Amino acid sequence: MTSSSLAEAVGIDVGATKIAAVRVTADGTVSARARCATPRRTADDLVGAITDLVAQVRGERVTAVGVGLPGMVDAHTGALAFAPGLDFARAPLRALIADAVGLPVVTDNDANAAAWAEYQLGAGRGHDHLVLVTLGTGLGCGVVVAGRLLRGSHGFASEASHLTVDPQGPLCECGNRGCWGVSASGATIARLGRQAAEARPTTLLARLIGQGSDAGEAVTEAARGGDGQALEILDRVGTLTGTGLAALANLFDPLVVIVGGGPVSAGELLLAPARASFTRQLYSPGDRPPVPVLTARFGGDAGAIGAALLAVEPAL
Repeated sequence: MTSSSLAEAVGIDVGATKIAAVRVTADGTVSARARCATPRRTADDLVGAITDLVAQVRGERVTAVGVGLPGMVDAHTGALAFAPGLDFARAPLRALIADAVGLPVVTDNDANAAAWAEYQLGAGRGHDHLVLVTLGTGLGCGVVVAGRLLRGSHGFASEASHLTVDPQGPLCECGNRGCWGVSASGATIARLGRQAAEARPTTLLARLIGQGSDAGEAVTEAARGGDGQALEILDRVGTLTGTGLAALANLFDPLVVIVGGGPVSAGELLLAPARASFTRQLYSPGDRPPVPVLTARFGGDAGAIGAALLAVEPAL
């Protein structure tokens, strides 16, 4: 937000299960926050929820609103073309939200927004070529090339979730098997954790899930406690994460690769196999400078912070 040291913006990150809103200052500091469950049935319901959140965090210096959406966002109109987690599509969300909140609005893909936050102020600061991948309910990807977000001809670029990383892997909603998004994501860890707990109900992992712990968080906790099944799950997901990251690095030649999302809280239990796989599958690693695999600075706030930054000073 270099255009004004006083400007603030509201950033909205629309997820599959929740919407997070933040008010962000010029240096990326979150000065207010709110959240609610994601209404997925109609565009009007979603716009209403976003409008309520903006009202909760809006301050006197807020000049714009940025919204990160979980799907394909038209770069020219700001309309939502498709989102697998919502029950509607092709909604002119930028126009609808702007009318509702009475402020200028920018909409973009949520992973693009997260990549922009990390590029401007986070782990990718100072690196004009980077790839960011977020592991959550699905898998999102944003790419910065020469200091610009890579959007493609329509705004639909960087949909890396549907790279095939495991041809014998689980069935994806797109109809293919082994897509990256169903093979290496937070939802993948939770799914594998529940399956392992059912197969071996006396393990630490099974006890944690049986006590009501979130399945994904239980895998990490159990792995830290030495549970072999949990360690195997994180190793598998980490390895497939690295496989996809190497494919992106081979395509885009970034200076750094950044990984964000809840599963990153597992630390080296996930990232060590990811880095090992990445190095094995990176093309000619000995003939290029090292490409660090870093963790996102802003964690779960990256999408909302990036959306706010894009609202005040849109990326070219």
